[in-house]
Amino acid sequence: MGNSYFLTREKIGSGKQLAPLVTTQDACAYLQCTRRYLERMVRSGRLRALKPSRKLVRFRQADLDAFLESGATIGGGQ
Repeated sequence: MGNSYFLTREKIGSGKQLAPLVTTQDACAYLQCTRRYLERMVRSGRLRALKPSRKLVRFRQADLDAFLESGATIGGGQ
């Protein structure tokens, strides 16, 4: 028996490309923020997170990019 029991991300969804998932640590590094700030943004609803189990939290790269784009600029004018 091979590893056919285990599905890879490419096999799930009948050929659809899934969005890359990022760990909390990687999301903090990408956003240049603390873990606590990230958790507050998720709790407030400003950032979407996936929580498939009690401890496991993942973020979609597209959601992190949208969060960055939605932020207001300081002194940016029009």
